[in-house]
Amino acid sequence: MNILFVTPFFTPQTGGVATYLDDLRRFLVQRGHHVYVLRGGESDTVIPCEMNRDASVYEFAMRPAWFPETPVKGFLAFLVYFIPTLWRLRAFLREKKIDLVSLEYPLPYMFYFHLLRVLTRVRLVTGLHGDDVLSLHLLNTHEQWLVRQIIRRADWVVAHSASLMAHAEKIIGKLGAARCHIPYGVDCERLRDQARYTGTQFVTLPRPYVLTVAKLYERKGLDVLLKAIRTLGHAAAGYQFVIAGDGPEESHLKSLAHDLGIEGSVMFLGEVQTHDIPALFQSCEFFVLPSRSEPFGIVLLEAMTFGKAILATRVGGIPEFISAGVTGLLVPAADSDALADGIQQLISQPELRLRLQKNGVASVEQYDYRTLAERYESLFQNLTELAADSPMKNCRLNRG
Repeated sequence: MNILFVTPFFTPQTGGVATYLDDLRRFLVQRGHHVYVLRGGESDTVIPCEMNRDASVYEFAMRPAWFPETPVKGFLAFLVYFIPTLWRLRAFLREKKIDLVSLEYPLPYMFYFHLLRVLTRVRLVTGLHGDDVLSLHLLNTHEQWLVRQIIRRADWVVAHSASLMAHAEKIIGKLGAARCHIPYGVDCERLRDQARYTGTQFVTLPRPYVLTVAKLYERKGLDVLLKAIRTLGHAAAGYQFVIAGDGPEESHLKSLAHDLGIEGSVMFLGEVQTHDIPALFQSCEFFVLPSRSEPFGIVLLEAMTFGKAILATRVGGIPEFISAGVTGLLVPAADSDALADGIQQLISQPELRLRLQKNGVASVEQYDYRTLAERYESLFQNLTELAADSPMKNCRLNRG
């Protein structure tokens, strides 16, 4: 098959969507498929993406149909570029002989591909990741309408947890039978190799340390973690809390750490490149993810890959793959006392930590992309071979 992923996020960007697409693309290529990536850009022609050295990653200016700041002028400009944009995208699909387009993290400018589906035989999948649906209300009315149509009119909709799919239906409306949830995965072997050969700049980190890897957004609950650290006091003496990630809450969180008097116990590393993160996992004592909401939580799988005990909140898709007390500890969201209690348990009970480590590393193998890639391959092949309303055969879609 010839597959095109259209997405705003891809390596070298960090984050769950970029990591997921990079891993999935690599495994589909290994299975003999041709996989291309198209990102939004500034060029009026489809060109190789400047951010990537990979020849199969492209960028192109796909102009939205609505500019709320200058609606009349913006719409007139859109009309001027509409036909050329559609023509160039169609030419690109033909040149690469694309069989299936997957719109990963649907945004308003992706509506071009629904028009192209009428002009070509290409199949269309929409992949939901979290904020693309949960933050839909932040878009203007016209943009919301476009995103809803992109999701509703796809040949198939994939979410990465049952929780996210349920939230999507509350926001978008009933999606019908052409949908499934397939979890995020990890490339266990590659992560472990990266830990051995990269991340040498972290050898000077103070030990022992507790790790959190997250974008610094309000929904990630890093403020709750800082308050839990203050609550722990001497119970966490000797431990450093390392937070890897950047985001709009960085200044606020650093100020909060100062106000709480825990600056000496917390290290903010800022953005860490994807290939350097495994070394952080390998050397930490255990991993904490204090999110207020979390569609999946791919970093938990990454921590489990290195045999680390995890502490997370009981939100979103996390309980779908973390068994409380078996493969990790789960606590209520936005509860700093409960989070502090969980951290104290992992610090003071090495036998608990060891049990969670063993169970976690054993369970993570089922989420390796060597297995998950088969499910995507089966889905994509069925969509390209069968009519949109035909039954999906031999495809294990509704588990995960």
